[in-house]
Amino acid sequence: MKILIATTNFPRWQGDFRVPFIYEAAKAIQAKGNQVRVVTMHNPGSQEHELMEGLEVFRVRYLPEDKEKLQQDAAGIPAAWERGLKGRLPLIPFFLAYTRAVGRHAADCDIIHANWSLSGLAALLSRGRHKLPYVVTVQGSDVFKTHNKPGIRQMVGLALRKAGKVIALSRALKTAALGFGLRDEQVVVIPNGINISQFPFASAAEKKDQVLFVGSLIERKGPATLLQAMRLVHEFLPEVKLVLVGEGDQRANLEQFIADNAMSDYVRLAGTQPQSAVGALMRESKLFVLPSIEEGQGVVLMEALASGTPCVGSRVGGIPDVVTEDVGRLVEPGDAPALAEAIRAYLTDADLWENASAAGRQRVLEYYDWNHLADEISAVYAEVLAERSA
Repeated sequence: MKILIATTNFPRWQGDFRVPFIYEAAKAIQAKGNQVRVVTMHNPGSQEHELMEGLEVFRVRYLPEDKEKLQQDAAGIPAAWERGLKGRLPLIPFFLAYTRAVGRHAADCDIIHANWSLSGLAALLSRGRHKLPYVVTVQGSDVFKTHNKPGIRQMVGLALRKAGKVIALSRALKTAALGFGLRDEQVVVIPNGINISQFPFASAAEKKDQVLFVGSLIERKGPATLLQAMRLVHEFLPEVKLVLVGEGDQRANLEQFIADNAMSDYVRLAGTQPQSAVGALMRESKLFVLPSIEEGQGVVLMEALASGTPCVGSRVGGIPDVVTEDVGRLVEPGDAPALAEAIRAYLTDADLWENASAAGRQRVLEYYDWNHLADEISAVYAEVLAERSA
């Protein structure tokens, strides 16, 4: 089967930290005997055409390189949209160039797999007279943030309804997708996964008294709540450190909070890190925290669990699908005292920690291994193609 994967976000180069789950999915699907090519956005410093571990990648130029700023923030297009007119204007030349590129590179393919609803719209508009079938994976912000935006809602809904199938990463995302007028049987839940070999299990003896956060430093990821919680944790566990990996528009505010509350001795903003460094931090940290206000799924949670690191997350979006009661704890978003108490529990109860560590690794092996998930995605492709030829 020849498959075009269209995605507005993708690693900019080998080893890049951005959306590794799309890259790992593409490799896993190709490893099943399919021929896969990827069309994505060009970024300053990235190549227009390259092979990444045997995967052919085409990156779409849309402006002079120094003006290509849609991905200047790790949060990507949603962050560009929030910057107002200046951030949104580049979307016009990008979408036009992207749609043409998707059509051109899909001409000899059997199916298009679009990641994010914007790619679904590009697939719909570019599939030509042969009406090439396409599948859309909704990742979170593309449905959570567009359901109440007139005009955009209609375009997203059209792209999703015309798709052969829509893949939702979680039950919460399926519910959100159905709100665009889709039939229940049109939406299937298949989570993102991880390359488990990149996240070996680490025992308690290999762990530090360290809490880890990995994600964009933006409001919806909840880093401010985490800092408030850590200030409380420090009162009774002064030896515990916090490391935050990532960048975003909230960094300056977080730096100010750290300075104002004398937290620099136990809180470190590590900035962006290569995937290898993130893996090392996952292995050495005793607890992983993702206090999001909104979250499609949270692949970083799987990476932590695979590394033997229990997780504390918010009871929102797809997080409850990953963080079950045997592998971690859920708290309400924005509740710093509850978050602090959950952190304290896992750092002071050795039996609770050991049980969650072992159960977390097992959960990832059973549900989030790309080798298994690629079979499920391939089955979706086959079903769509069979329905088309019926």
